[in-house]
Amino acid sequence: MAGTTPYRGRPLRRFEDERLLRGEGSFVDDMRLPGMLHAAVLRSPHAHARIRSVDASRARAMPGVAAVLTGHDAAGVLPNIAAVRREGMGETPIPEHPVLAHERVCYVGQPVAIAVAEDRYAARDALDLIDVDYEPLEPLLDPRAAAGPDAPLLHAEVGSNVVMRTAAGAGDVDAAFAAADHVVRASFEVPRLAAVPMECRATLAEYDAGTDSLTMWTSTQVPHRVKTYLASLLPEAPGHIRVIAPDVGGGFGRKIEVWPEEVAVAYLAQQLGRPVKWAEDRSENIVTGHGRGYTADVEAAVASDGRVLGMRFRMLADLGAYFLTSTGGPPGNAVQRVAGPYAIPAMDVECLGVLTNRVPTGPYRGAGGPEAAVLIERMMDLIAAELGMDPVELRRRNFIPAGAFPYTTATGLTYDSGDFERALDRVLELVGYAEVRERQRTGGGDGPLIGIGVATIVKASGGKANVRNGEARVEIDASGHVVIYTDVSPHGQGIETSFAQIAADLIGVPPEQVSVRHGDTDMLATGGGTTSSRGLAVGGSAAYLALEQARERLARAAAVLLGCAPADVSLADGSATSGSSSVPFAEVAAAAHREDGALVFSASYTLPANPFAFAAHAAVVEVDRDTGDVAIVRFAAVHDIGRIINPMIVRGQVHGGITQGIGQALSEAMVYDDAGQPLTGSLMTYGIPTAESTPRFLLDHLESPSPTNPLGIKGIGELPTVAAPVAVANAVMDALRGTTTRHIDMPLLPEKVWRALGGSA
Repeated sequence: MAGTTPYRGRPLRRFEDERLLRGEGSFVDDMRLPGMLHAAVLRSPHAHARIRSVDASRARAMPGVAAVLTGHDAAGVLPNIAAVRREGMGETPIPEHPVLAHERVCYVGQPVAIAVAEDRYAARDALDLIDVDYEPLEPLLDPRAAAGPDAPLLHAEVGSNVVMRTAAGAGDVDAAFAAADHVVRASFEVPRLAAVPMECRATLAEYDAGTDSLTMWTSTQVPHRVKTYLASLLPEAPGHIRVIAPDVGGGFGRKIEVWPEEVAVAYLAQQLGRPVKWAEDRSENIVTGHGRGYTADVEAAVASDGRVLGMRFRMLADLGAYFLTSTGGPPGNAVQRVAGPYAIPAMDVECLGVLTNRVPTGPYRGAGGPEAAVLIERMMDLIAAELGMDPVELRRRNFIPAGAFPYTTATGLTYDSGDFERALDRVLELVGYAEVRERQRTGGGDGPLIGIGVATIVKASGGKANVRNGEARVEIDASGHVVIYTDVSPHGQGIETSFAQIAADLIGVPPEQVSVRHGDTDMLATGGGTTSSRGLAVGGSAAYLALEQARERLARAAAVLLGCAPADVSLADGSATSGSSSVPFAEVAAAAHREDGALVFSASYTLPANPFAFAAHAAVVEVDRDTGDVAIVRFAAVHDIGRIINPMIVRGQVHGGITQGIGQALSEAMVYDDAGQPLTGSLMTYGIPTAESTPRFLLDHLESPSPTNPLGIKGIGELPTVAAPVAVANAVMDALRGTTTRHIDMPLLPEKVWRALGGSA
């Protein structure tokens, strides 16, 4: 029998927090090893330039400098970093990212050389002594122009600036447009964003020649992937490679790449025979780690009653100058996710991945989902405006009905379960939708303009098939202490607490008696890390299966002690019970050890299909008529994420996700000048949201358990960031409904809004 203590669903405080709050965390830049050297990276100041020469002689002669590695040194020694090939790449050659630039630089911030010295100050000083002779070239910055037939080629050997074409669709789109009462068209720009994790990237590598082993500590979400790439990229791959992700201060998808700096640091540690550490500064982080960056033209065929008959999407994804390992992921996601929660029978969707002279992009919280949500949810509001219909009513008329699941969209996604209308009803109640609409009807005067906007979105958990497999091992010692080893490598998700709660319910131990180990490739042979909201749906399910094995073995041992059948044993509250008799859990564990020796249980779990979570967000804004300033005065969100393990952790994920979404909506964007220089390359100019710009959130959740996994889980980590930006954007545009402006691209900066207000009739 399963335990009866209901730990799942309890808002337990995170076990990992006390250690971190006391300053006892172990991040890469906290680490010190005997004889450790420090690395600094020289980066390109040009968006596009030919490298005539690199002279590092003065830097190498500087006291305290151990080595300088240039692109010339690395050429032919360190291979380029190959991308994971995705659907849509076909046989097109992909421009792989060099570890260090050799003949050309293709974006501002590209690594050109790396200096290693006795301390970080000497390493940075050495960069000033490296003389690089650049010949500036014309940069290619506009993805629309770059995709054109007459555009100059960024990489002649590739043969085109369009290196991906991802498409999806079903139904007779031409017939839908022929039958339409209305055709609504719009164009959108979704800007590049910097992820801005609290901890920037950092790497420390140590090579032991005696054992031919390399150990790397790195701030990553995917330690096993880093290990695999190091084994293939290092010219003399060590016999044993171990990658450890210690405490990681945020990743948001930008730490699932294998970065040039990681490869270079590992190589230098091996060559120098001393540990080498590199930690980037904030400006490096902002300039070199981007997500989003889409341009789209969209048109919808609509019946007079509001039913959307068909849609066409033509997207361009600005992928930057090269592919990193995961650059190809978001475009394919965006193509499929533009269907949203709607029963649109005919869709024709295409996304072209285009090369430009900017830093490579990749997954950033939502990984194609927020990009898609902007397009479909802004279109829903534009369609409603065209028809003179309330945008909420329009959504209701197009929702997939609750009884239609599993439902396959025209873009090929199969949604497992949900009740979209119930969640929408609840968020409208929380935000006071009817009250705000009444204020708009009866208001007026010279006060701020009031706007209310909604967004309803669907988001998959678990990712593509290559990361849907999870590994776990459970060990129980003779005293009853439980250790769970997982391939999930967290960076703020509270995995240790959630996994302990799962164990507490299954085998009856208090959560405090469970330790969770992660982020070390020596613990498990394979692992997908933390990507694609896979933490609980995949990693948690693998742990669940291993714990089920443990429960069966413990029940057999307890049955002997209690003199009953194993099926009559209940494991709960730190003991095994049958009828009126019970024995402590530690005694059961000791008995099982005496009989079997070590208690070790391993399990793999493969998610058969993605579970899909749902979010309904609503924002109320006030827009200052004189300045264009936007204030969010109310924000409500309802999420259906299947069964919930820890509501407090869910709430924290939602708070963070909405806040990042507000940043995308109102203030964040990577802006470049005509020479390709980033104009928002520091926190002085890059507008992350602040506490005063964030309202109190009104939150609720629903539970439609997913049939795809034993826990009934749907992921929460990315879901709020998908819905929040466009809910805010829709609210601002609702406030401006009296102007001639139909749409403003994010971020909705005060100047943009002020200019739109100048178009009032």
